[in-house]
Amino acid sequence: MKRFWKYLTMICTMVLIIQMPVYAASSHVDDQASLFTDQEIQELEAMASQISQDFDTNVFILTDYEPGFSNNYARDVIEEYGTQHYPDGYIGYMINMADRSYWVDAYGDRERSYFNQSKTDSIAESAYDDLADGEFGQSAKTFLKKVDKNFKIKTNAYGPLTKLIVNKAALIIGVGLSVVGALLVAGIMTMSRVGKHRDKKVSVRADAYQDGLNLVARDDRLIRTYQTRVRKPKPSSGHGGGGFSGGGSAGHTGSGGHF
Repeated sequence: MKRFWKYLTMICTMVLIIQMPVYAASSHVDDQASLFTDQEIQELEAMASQISQDFDTNVFILTDYEPGFSNNYARDVIEEYGTQHYPDGYIGYMINMADRSYWVDAYGDRERSYFNQSKTDSIAESAYDDLADGEFGQSAKTFLKKVDKNFKIKTNAYGPLTKLIVNKAALIIGVGLSVVGALLVAGIMTMSRVGKHRDKKVSVRADAYQDGLNLVARDDRLIRTYQTRVRKPKPSSGHGGGGFSGGGSAGHTGSGGHF
């Protein structure tokens, strides 16, 4: 009997060990619609996990065919999913193939202070550019890159220039080398031009040049024209399939549309 319980314990332990990596590997990416390749899921998981750790928040990506109740199913599903799984706050992205909708959602006081309406609009619009081309994995990567960049800017006084300002010596050396290099190039170009014209003589008489100057005819020609072009505006995000919208339910700040 003791041997039976021993074997049973060993089997249960092995099952848990086998299942744990599978659960951990999908904790930030839930691809129910099978839009991503295995490699893309690994890359997205690594990126989302790193952002979550770096900024003490929850970042996740969902895909599904689940219907909703409003004019944007992705918004309905991600708001319900996010508040149930991450009640303390999150920044998430969903692609819902039921109505070909997408939505970027920020929830929680801290997350919403970093990702206001303008920022979620910008992130959603960037993600849409890849969706329109059918690049679902790239769209999710674009979302994560934008989220990571915004967190870095909002959580550091120097934003993207942090590394340069911290490494002052490297910055000074780099600027110095750039200035010296520019002066050397300018000096070489100046000396080259001076050398080309050093032995040349300039005459004030036209007939002093080879073959002289012989005017035999006069002809007026239009040598310059002007053309005015009007740039065709690029369609705004989400206009290709049902409109673009921003907002969200109470406590949420989000943006998205259809593709």
